[in-house]
Amino acid sequence: MKIFLLLLSMVFLCCLEPTFSQNNLAIVNKIQGFYIFTDSQPLAEYEVVDYVSTEGNEDIDIANTGRQYEPVRDYLIKEATKKSYNADGLIFNLVNGGTDKAVIIKFKEFSPNKNQAKVNQYRGVYVFVDSEPIKKTFYLGTVESILTFSTAHYTVIRDKLLKRCKSKMPFAKGLVIRLVSGGVDTADAVRFEN
Repeated sequence: MKIFLLLLSMVFLCCLEPTFSQNNLAIVNKIQGFYIFTDSQPLAEYEVVDYVSTEGNEDIDIANTGRQYEPVRDYLIKEATKKSYNADGLIFNLVNGGTDKAVIIKFKEFSPNKNQAKVNQYRGVYVFVDSEPIKKTFYLGTVESILTFSTAHYTVIRDKLLKRCKSKMPFAKGLVIRLVSGGVDTADAVRFEN
């Protein structure tokens, strides 16, 4: 009987595992022909095609916005298009005070889930940028980035939104971030359906 109960509990826990592990899965946006992976990694198998960065750029949009997310993202997309127009996606590495980069990727043939990603977790909260959670969520509230300067780098804004989320909604498990260049950056705090 004890062995039966042990096996039954193991089967039950194995059935629950996929439910818990899906909290960090997202459908990513496709912008100008590229799937965008910010603070996330693709689920599909891929090959690295090339790299692009903001190092040494003279782009007026980036210079005037202090490296806000949208202008940096759009600049890296433009540069990736010049280097590899047949690539499928970009994996961003955005560094405050450093050089922002993107890895240009091409998905392997017949790879499923090309538009899906595993998102990163910060302070116990999954972060969705240019993406939406796959799993059903419950809305808890919205937080705004209240910065005294409007030219903050992506990582500064992300961390500020996370801090505000954790202080106002400590039970949030996900944060769907909406970044608006020159506007108010917001994030919807969510929890996941069990």
